[in-house]
Amino acid sequence: MEIVKAKLGDVERLAELNKELIEDERHPNPMDTSQLTERMQGWLTTDYICYMAKEKGSIVAYCLYRDDASHYYMRQLYVDRAHRRKGIATQLLDWLYENVWTDKKVRLDVLAHNEEAVAFYQRYGFRIGVFRMEK
Repeated sequence: MEIVKAKLGDVERLAELNKELIEDERHPNPMDTSQLTERMQGWLTTDYICYMAKEKGSIVAYCLYRDDASHYYMRQLYVDRAHRRKGIATQLLDWLYENVWTDKKVRLDVLAHNEEAVAFYQRYGFRIGVFRMEK
């Protein structure tokens, strides 16, 4: 597995994976792939950074985050459905902690009903710090 920083040429594949993430976590976001591509391009040209895991030249996972001065905010972490349960997400996070996130905490949001993601992050060492509620 190779971990590389995303470039603008990667936004279409990242948007496809983002669409799968939205579907898998049952998020209410109605955006289609073209809208997600545009959004991803905007993020990568402004304040977000993305690292990708590649196998045989194909993007199989990604982590999108930004530096919020006091902490890093991880917006998305996703592994392609066909590549799950191989430790890719853990390897990607390990790499980020060893090479990028060396100086401050990382925060993230997880949908409360996404029990698999909550369990994964807790196994990795994240702890619940805030319950954000919406109505």
